[in-house]
Amino acid sequence: MRLSRAALVPGMILALAATGPIGGTPAAASGPAYTVSSGYAKVVKLGPNADTSCDVSYDLYIPKLARPTQKFPAILTTNGFGGSKADQASQAALWATHQYVVLSYSGLGFGGSSCLVYTDDPDWDGRAASQMIDFLAKQPNVLQDKRGPIVGTWGGSYGGGFQFALASVDTRVRAMVPEITWNDLSYSLLPNNNSANFVYGNTAGVEKLEWASLFYSLGNAEPVLNPGHSGWTNTDGSGTQYNGTPPNPACPGYELIICEGQTVSLAQGYPTQAITDRLRHASAQYELFNKYPAGSLHFPPTLLAQGQADTLFNFADAVANYRGFKAKGAPVKLVLKEGGHSGGAAPGEYNYTDPSKGYITQLELNWFDHYLKKLPVSTGPEVEYFRDWVPYTGSAQAAYGSASAWPAGTIKELYLSGTGGLVGTKTAIQPGSATFMNTLPPGPASYSETSEFQNTAPLSQQAPSDPQGTFAAYTTAPLVNAVNTVGIPTIDVRITDANPASGADPSLNVVLFGKIYDIAPDGTVTLVHRIVSPVRAADLSQPVHINLPGIVHQYAAGHRIQLVLATTDSAYAGSRAVHQLSIYADPLHPAVLRLPVVAR
Repeated sequence: MRLSRAALVPGMILALAATGPIGGTPAAASGPAYTVSSGYAKVVKLGPNADTSCDVSYDLYIPKLARPTQKFPAILTTNGFGGSKADQASQAALWATHQYVVLSYSGLGFGGSSCLVYTDDPDWDGRAASQMIDFLAKQPNVLQDKRGPIVGTWGGSYGGGFQFALASVDTRVRAMVPEITWNDLSYSLLPNNNSANFVYGNTAGVEKLEWASLFYSLGNAEPVLNPGHSGWTNTDGSGTQYNGTPPNPACPGYELIICEGQTVSLAQGYPTQAITDRLRHASAQYELFNKYPAGSLHFPPTLLAQGQADTLFNFADAVANYRGFKAKGAPVKLVLKEGGHSGGAAPGEYNYTDPSKGYITQLELNWFDHYLKKLPVSTGPEVEYFRDWVPYTGSAQAAYGSASAWPAGTIKELYLSGTGGLVGTKTAIQPGSATFMNTLPPGPASYSETSEFQNTAPLSQQAPSDPQGTFAAYTTAPLVNAVNTVGIPTIDVRITDANPASGADPSLNVVLFGKIYDIAPDGTVTLVHRIVSPVRAADLSQPVHINLPGIVHQYAAGHRIQLVLATTDSAYAGSRAVHQLSIYADPLHPAVLRLPVVAR
């Protein structure tokens, strides 16, 4: 997920077939503190049948202070989706300046590395990364112990996912820093926000049409954008087809199951089981947390840095990863920073020249110093979160709140009342019913965002909207005091359908999009970070549970909180049947909105 610019759709440990550059030449030194050399490394026996080789393009950063008697830990990093090894140059320069050997490489299928895009699959990207650790083990400047090279990993988005793929096949990683990445890729691209586990469930999800289409196009365009490098052709120019045959012309960038899954899912209106299973095979939840016991070396100390401005990989992904490491007894830290796939970092979050001026940069450097160099530096509270309502200058540290664990605060309960009220006590609930229905394309749909491009004019000026009659809205009175929310709200609500679809076709199920607006006294409506939560409601005989968008936000005094349940969203697939829905506010069986709040 390139989207490295804000920072996808990818056991035995094998040695590198070559330990030096393959057709590469040393690059010019990037500064006085380190040198850089570039080349290709062949990784072998990849894939489920261990029968494929690929060439990996890399840059190796060596601190100038390195000597045979002075060795340093290493950091392994790779790019976001659609990127290359060059995207990590600033970070690599910082770490090399701080006396780390850094190996930055282009992921399989990207930026000069051969083979296809495998969505950070452990059989492919995990084994390839493991062999890059073998490469580091053969470098005379890398510090080692009985387990092998002392190495940490860093990367954002797709470059975060590779770390879990690597950890699932290799126990030599000593510290990880995955940024803005996923727990269950099937949830991230095909979410169904009805699970108590936040991300993984058994019912078909709702496709993120815009995000999925973007990655589908980017991956298949890579062989065209980088002919002779990315894709299946050997980078040494020999034209060798490593798998014996060229890729399918209709699917030049991916393994065929990805293209087939995307095509069939779009045609039938819900994801196929095959594509769900394939995406889950590239996910920490299934290949890491579900496979290994607590205390395993597969769970190194991990700093999870997730973006608040992110409609691709949201709080649910990070919380699920956090809970996974906690359950395994591994040291873990959760940071909910500002910048993500849907918006840039806040001032003072990153600074690769002077970490004291970039709070996240300093936290990540401290994490490596603490766990790789064993220096007595603090890694800070277990949970930290950026608060955009707190003024500061310089480093963003002053704007960060903290908690000793997740969840961060307490729960404030609000109740649906009448035809559109949101009240704070059960005794204030008034009976009433709200009725609404969905439209079918090309009819009007709710607008939340244009994925990846929302911050580009004129889209950045387009306010969120909901067509009349297609949603139910419940709003508080103006707040007497500010309400600070940190976490993932939930709603449990009874819904009836006057036009239920018959049969077992999931594409005909009710689909809802839950979201919370902040309404200012002048009527201005804000959808925080443009995030919505889709749910495929296959069974209306029970209350529908929805995990609403996770946010860090202050609803100021005088503002109103509004819960909206919409039936459409232009960035997602929707139901293919028309449903006439009703929500009845019942004082005897109240619908409860649970809002996680903190004091400040």
